Amino acid sequence: WANRGCGIRIYKSVEDVRARVDSKERSWAIQKYIERPLLIHHRKFDIRAYCLVIATQQGQGLRALGYRDAYLRTCSSSYTTKSLDRMVHLNNDAVQKQGEEYGKFESGNKLSLEEFQKFLDEHHQVRKISVRDDLMPKCHSLMGDAIRSAASKLNPRKIKHCFEVFGFDFMVDSDFRVWLIECNANPCLDLCSAYLAHLIPSMLDQALRLTVDSFVDGEECSPEDTKWDLLYDSEEAPNSMSSTWMEELPLGFTLPMLGTQILGRKPKKGTKKMAAPPRETALAEEDAKAP
Repeated sequence: WANRGCGIRIYKSVEDVRARVDSKERSWAIQKYIERPLLIHHRKFDIRAYCLVIATQQGQGLRALGYRDAYLRTCSSSYTTKSLDRMVHLNNDAVQKQGEEYGKFESGNKLSLEEFQKFLDEHHQVRKISVRDDLMPKCHSLMGDAIRSAASKLNPRKIKHCFEVFGFDFMVDSDFRVWLIECNANPCLDLCSAYLAHLIPSMLDQALRLTVDSFVDGEECSPEDTKWDLLYDSEEAPNSMSSTWMEELPLGFTLPMLGTQILGRKPKKGTKKMAAPPRETALAEEDAKAP
């Protein structure tokens, strides 16, 4: 129920979030808002990447693979924190399709990784950021750790040969730090642009070659013959974290302090303590299932 942008609300204070959470007996997901995201032509975007989770032949373990190609979902309106307009803040295609400027800047409000790289080369030359060498490996490491954290619950009945394709959404802040936003169990597969008309069928075809074809034909397909890269194998170092590039949060680290870091502000010279942001902006997403 919470897919396609449904049930998402944006609030300016903890009090507003608390009032919303207390209004209904449901399960909720609450996220600190990233006030200073990286923008493309003054507009917000996120990265949709795909993850394939496969049960081992005996159903006792799991493997997770990440697809090398991904795409960007852009908003149609210029970014600002002065407005809570969904067209400004939510990249979901189901939301953006309702706007009058949908498709005005990019076909279907979508960009390929190569188009993203071209933008970075033109507007952020000093940083020398490589989308495929710097950003996507971080997306994949976060993806692998997310599957690792939930591995014991993904196939509780130990069903053999089962698999699923997940859609992971990531954001990049103004300091080029990658953040995992959410994971979708039934990702949108609409072919709303020429690029997606190529990417999605290829992704699904290669996923089926690794799963259904291997089971039916008896000939195992190697991930090396596809664009699916192994991210996690429960039978190999199951407790080893992939996101080694992430900084460790110090003891006593609080939400307001984390908010300051998301803002991308530099601490004042000579000070060791980070000041709390002037206000807290949070996003609350309502889950479909009651606790």
